[in-house]
Amino acid sequence: MGIMLPDYSNSILNLSASIMNTYGLLSDHTSLPLVDECLKQSKKNLIFLTLDGLGSSFLRQQMPRSCFLNEHYHSDLTSVYPCTTTAATTTLQSGLSPAQHGWLGWNAWFMEYGAIVDLFLDRDSLSGAAIKPSPAEHYLKYKTIIDRITEKSQQSDLCRTVMPPFASNGVNSFEQMVERIITYCQEPGQRFISAYWYEPDTLMHKYGPASPEVIIEMTSIDNCLEKMFDQVSDSILIITADHGQTAIEEEFFLDDIPEIMNCLLIPPTLENRAASFFIKHSCRNTFEEMFIQLFGDDHMLFERQQVYDMGLFGPGKKHPKVDDFLGDYLACATGKRMMRYIGAHDRERYFFKGHHAGLTEEEMVVPLIIASC
Repeated sequence: MGIMLPDYSNSILNLSASIMNTYGLLSDHTSLPLVDECLKQSKKNLIFLTLDGLGSSFLRQQMPRSCFLNEHYHSDLTSVYPCTTTAATTTLQSGLSPAQHGWLGWNAWFMEYGAIVDLFLDRDSLSGAAIKPSPAEHYLKYKTIIDRITEKSQQSDLCRTVMPPFASNGVNSFEQMVERIITYCQEPGQRFISAYWYEPDTLMHKYGPASPEVIIEMTSIDNCLEKMFDQVSDSILIITADHGQTAIEEEFFLDDIPEIMNCLLIPPTLENRAASFFIKHSCRNTFEEMFIQLFGDDHMLFERQQVYDMGLFGPGKKHPKVDDFLGDYLACATGKRMMRYIGAHDRERYFFKGHHAGLTEEEMVVPLIIASC
């Protein structure tokens, strides 16, 4: 299985930079020449759709060449790192690298609250208790590209957002998402329409990346997109993903490995396949030796300074919370196994058949799809 590092000259971060450039916004990052050229077309609508979990490997291996997504495929991009929804969608929405925005993973250690916090949900990761005031809102707030476009243009109706049902005024199905996009495209005046859909990621977690359930869902999404594009005009559609997924063949629970647990100051944070470890000072050598012995075949273990020296979280001025969130080591999965931690709260040991945030090509590489009419 190939190992893939983020390429911050050809990534979803650079795609965001191209969109920012189109609306006259300054970006800290280089744009994508291919996208810049496409966006020079004077079109009424720019539709920017993120399909969560849609890796390039899935498109090539599981979808027919004649499908809408493959017909309009242009090239591959890398995700950012960690290649996970929290870090990557925040990059797509903000135009900032993970180093800059600080949303490094599903959860993070907040010393201010004395808790590991699920960033999207404002809850204690272990107990499930709500945490207020919102740690993410207080410490990791950022302006979206839409916020900045609206401010610069002083046009409150230039941008539209379409989200799943968890968001205010969200839609309940992809069919409804397409209908709303069509409605926005038919409104008078120019439009930037940003849309996000949570599939195929959710089904990949549950059934596996190459499962029949995922293929059926993606076939339906592809058909919806083709029908949508037949009903809009004077528009450019750009589709990408935050990350891909790889099949998980085995999960192991750190709770069952005292040789590792006895070395930890707090439970692992960030992501199962990109785990941040805070280690007792006296146990650093022991932890490193034990981790490599137990997991070295399918994980890369980086010391904190190595992560920074590699630029793994991307370029730009580092957010102050990054130093708090990154422990002594970052363990990045490179194989089909995944580490988990449950803790003392009697949580269910459910299993994932697919996951992301590791350094495999399947997880890291996403498609750039562009259609114009």
